[in-house]
Amino acid sequence: SVSLLIREEVVVPLQRIVRTVLAFKKDPLKPLRPSGPGPNHHEVVLIEGALTKIATLLQLGFGEAGANIIQHNMRHGQLRVNSDVPGRVVNAIYGFCDIRNFTDCTEALQGDVVKLVNEIANVVHQSVIDNLGTPNKNIGDAFLLVWKPKGAHTITEVADSALRSNIRVIVEISQSRNLERWANKPGIQARLPGYHVTMGFGLHFGWAIEGAIGSAHKIDASYLSPHVNMASRLEAATKQYGVAILLSEDFYSLLSVDVQNLCRFVDRVTLKGSLKPLRLYTYDVPARRAWGGTLDDNIRVNAASLEDFFTRLVPPAVDAAFRDLWAFATDHYMGGPEGCDADWGMAREVLSQLSRERPTDGP
Repeated sequence: SVSLLIREEVVVPLQRIVRTVLAFKKDPLKPLRPSGPGPNHHEVVLIEGALTKIATLLQLGFGEAGANIIQHNMRHGQLRVNSDVPGRVVNAIYGFCDIRNFTDCTEALQGDVVKLVNEIANVVHQSVIDNLGTPNKNIGDAFLLVWKPKGAHTITEVADSALRSNIRVIVEISQSRNLERWANKPGIQARLPGYHVTMGFGLHFGWAIEGAIGSAHKIDASYLSPHVNMASRLEAATKQYGVAILLSEDFYSLLSVDVQNLCRFVDRVTLKGSLKPLRLYTYDVPARRAWGGTLDDNIRVNAASLEDFFTRLVPPAVDAAFRDLWAFATDHYMGGPEGCDADWGMAREVLSQLSRERPTDGP
């Protein structure tokens, strides 16, 4: 009958559209599942598909930090995006990572460098999402990543997961055949003989203002805080210390005791604009055997539990005896909290011994 036809071809699709809009309004981050076009591709079904695609693009563009922007504008029925939405204070872990030698790669690859960046982004984003975090910004050769306490997960679990995600990225990038092909391009090897795709990482914990940054012409949903800048500064300092990962004391203190014991103290610094010394730590990520390390070349690092990951799957490249001697030497070098009990002669003797054991050790 005509009424049945109208119900199947018009009313039911319209009801699905309404449910989709209401679900998106309630939770802008919830994945949307398009119903697919009907047998006759009627206009209502095409509209439904278009709305789902637009909503998915909004999710990709705004991300977790922009969820409240979407909700605010949908609840108030505004036709234009309102950037005048107050930010909110959040406590979170901020990660910043950067592609090494990116300028040389850009000059050698030209337009193809976008493919290289996207290949790396796939690895970084998937690892972060699998480990309780969210990618926030893609900044050319760098990525801003955020981990916030969620649901039943404790802040310690989130911190351990954030560190695991960084280690996983390092390992998976070294295993990627596609990235190896990019690195072996003649133009890159001519500039950087023996080059492999590598990255540096900085992790820090603190507060930030989460909200919409920009105007009615262009909005970015992101985080404003000196703590976000700290993650970027830590990443930049990895080049100076010769490590892949630098952890701030604020982040390190959130890690489980077992994972803390696997990390290594690197330095105590006083940053510009701060009076309080900050302790820096690293996790010595082992290299693959093909690169002269101890890690199985075909190891899968995306399926282990947190405990197994750090103790069995990807243990630090330096053993407990090395870490204990290193701690002994750095304690004598630093001289305690006030620096009054330093014994630089003893520190030099032990550090020289360790340097002979690991001549390429960064710190």
